[in-house]
Amino acid sequence: MNIFVTRHGETEWNTHWKLQGRSNTVLNEKGKEQATQTRIGFEKAGLSFDRVYSSPLKRAVETAMLMTGKSENEIIKDDRIIEFCFGKAEGKTPAERDADPELKNFHNFFDDPENFIPLEGCESFDSVLARTASFWEDEIKSLENSGIQNVLVVTHGGTMQSLLLHIDGRELKDYWKSKMANCTLNKIVLENGKFSLEYTGKVFYQEDKNSAEGFFSK
Repeated sequence: MNIFVTRHGETEWNTHWKLQGRSNTVLNEKGKEQATQTRIGFEKAGLSFDRVYSSPLKRAVETAMLMTGKSENEIIKDDRIIEFCFGKAEGKTPAERDADPELKNFHNFFDDPENFIPLEGCESFDSVLARTASFWEDEIKSLENSGIQNVLVVTHGGTMQSLLLHIDGRELKDYWKSKMANCTLNKIVLENGKFSLEYTGKVFYQEDKNSAEGFFSK
C-alpha cells in the first residue's frame, strides 16, 4: 500500500513567516494553484486515491479537495494530524517573537528541538510524536489488507516532520533536517506491516526561489 503525505498549500501567513498552528487560516491564490497543479500531476501519473485523510483545519481540507477533486464529506478529518498548537506564539513573525521577552527562547523549537520548553498552551514535541505515531500504527496499518492501494494524507509543516520521523527513525535533534515546501509530497510504502520511505521532497509545480518557501525539488 502506498501512502502519500503532503503539506497544505500556501497561505498569506506563510508569506510573512507567521506561525499558524491551530489558527484556521485559508489558502491564498498561490496555494490553490499549488494544490491544483499537484492534482494535474497526479492525473498525469495515473494516480488516484482510495482514501484521503486531512487535518481538520481549513487550509488542509481545502488542499485535499483541490488535490483530489473529492468533496469535503469524502475526506476523513483526523485530529492526530493537526498542526502543533503554539499558544501565544501563533500569528507572530520571527521578529515579533524575538522582541517578546516571554518568547525569547522559542527559537529552540526550530534551532534546538531537544531543548525546546513549550510555554503554557503550546504543544510539546512528545505530544505530537505520540499522536502521529498513533495515526500510523492504529489507523494506517489497519488498512494494509483492506484492498486500499493509495492513501493521501494532508497535514502541516510541523506535523509532517513528526509523521516522517516515525518512518525514517531520525533523532529529535534532526527534526527539521529537510525543509518541506507547500504541497511537497513524500511517499511511504506499507508492506507486511512495515513502513518504508520511498521518496521525499517532490513537488508538481515550479516554486519561486525568492518566495517565502525558497524551495524547489523535482
